[in-house]
Amino acid sequence: MKVYIDILMLTNAVITLSYLGCISAVTHEKLMPRHELTAAAMSAAGSLLLMIDCEGFWAAFAMTAGKLALVIMIVTEAFRPRSFFALAGRTAGYLLCDVVFGGCCMAWVCITHRRILFVRNFVPYFDVTLPQLGVCCALVYLSGMMLETLRRRSCARVKRYRAEYRLGAFSAEFTAIADTGNMLCDSFTGAPVVIFRSDELYTRFSLDRPEQLLFYGFRPVPFETIGGEGLIYVTSKGRVTISCTGMRRQVRCCTGILPSRGSKGYAVFNPEIL
Repeated sequence: MKVYIDILMLTNAVITLSYLGCISAVTHEKLMPRHELTAAAMSAAGSLLLMIDCEGFWAAFAMTAGKLALVIMIVTEAFRPRSFFALAGRTAGYLLCDVVFGGCCMAWVCITHRRILFVRNFVPYFDVTLPQLGVCCALVYLSGMMLETLRRRSCARVKRYRAEYRLGAFSAEFTAIADTGNMLCDSFTGAPVVIFRSDELYTRFSLDRPEQLLFYGFRPVPFETIGGEGLIYVTSKGRVTISCTGMRRQVRCCTGILPSRGSKGYAVFNPEIL
């Protein structure tokens, strides 16, 4: 049977981009274009595993391990996860997208009475057109959007949140406000920003002295939220943990600090990051 390598590689690259876009939407992470393109190129090269003829248990085991390693490399390149659990979660999400996409293709093949032309080394070759593959990719993305919506709506709606900022041995905890209007993201990392209004933090990091900004890794970013608008000093250093009754979660985000001007300190975050 004739397999067109260029079509095989191109479709795998496009399908991988749809997977990464779906996972990015669910996890609320902004991907760098060069990382996405590199991951798509890795997937396209990985589709050439179709050409390898594996016979025997150990050859099949090596191919399975290689395919899993390829998926982990794609996820690592695209998302640059900071922990093992982040890597495991995004890898599981990638595999889940693969299952959903395969299910959509199989359903289409059964409905239209087409054929699976070829399957080898976890690479299927379907008798479907490129627009039909595009529809399957769209269904994968739509499934991700539905999952994200269900997760967001099923989050516990409590009246009392606490947000803790920790940098080295220093930590401070404040009452937190869930504000869906806080769409502020760091322009360098693409991560969402949790805003802390606190004179304690503002003076701790000497944010009223411009020469100290770079020392602590802060940079000014324009912002607009329920508390007002202007410039906020943002850093990717430190860890933010948000807690409420029965839940305590360290979130992947940057930290923005503003003075509270004598009032009690508090934090503002978008509940989608939970």
